[in-house]
Amino acid sequence: MKRSITLCGVLTLVAAFGCDDGTQGPTPEPTGAESPAEALEAVALSFNQRDIKVLASALSENFVFYFDPHDVGQRPPGRQYIIPESWSRDEFLQAAKKMSDKAYSINLAIPTGRVGAPAENETTYKAEEISISLVVMITYLEGYIADGGYCDFEFERYESAGGKKYWRLTAWWDRTSQGYDEYPGIAPTSLGRILSLFR
Repeated sequence: MKRSITLCGVLTLVAAFGCDDGTQGPTPEPTGAESPAEALEAVALSFNQRDIKVLASALSENFVFYFDPHDVGQRPPGRQYIIPESWSRDEFLQAAKKMSDKAYSINLAIPTGRVGAPAENETTYKAEEISISLVVMITYLEGYIADGGYCDFEFERYESAGGKKYWRLTAWWDRTSQGYDEYPGIAPTSLGRILSLFR
């Protein structure tokens, strides 16, 4: 069951930050992920270790984050922002950077055992219904949880000048709001809603 913990003072989370944080501009050198599963492991590690440069290197230049359709058009608690259909790479990285700067703790778990592997000559690959769990604590008592949800991921293979092949994440579809239809009366929270708090 999805759970939420009351969050006080959401408005204090939206302080502006500078543009010299590594989230803008050209995509940095890749993480060296030799498989889609390794690319997702790098994404989870980047959130948990608050390393935006690792996240940036795991995402392709044309990366898109798609919000759960249940969240599109909704407002995060205490915000005037209306959740769009998607974010660009830079918008996603900015939210992740603010989360990294403001949160007391972050725990993103993406079990990669069901990701599978592309065929040898494939240059794109999609993994569907991969479970994720996100716990973001604003203080040691207050935070948000999105658990038991699923996401779809798309990857693209690149080749370095030396001929080494590596994978980056090109699209992320959030589906973590959908369980709320099954639990009426529970305040909705999801991966996308939590990220949008830090926009």
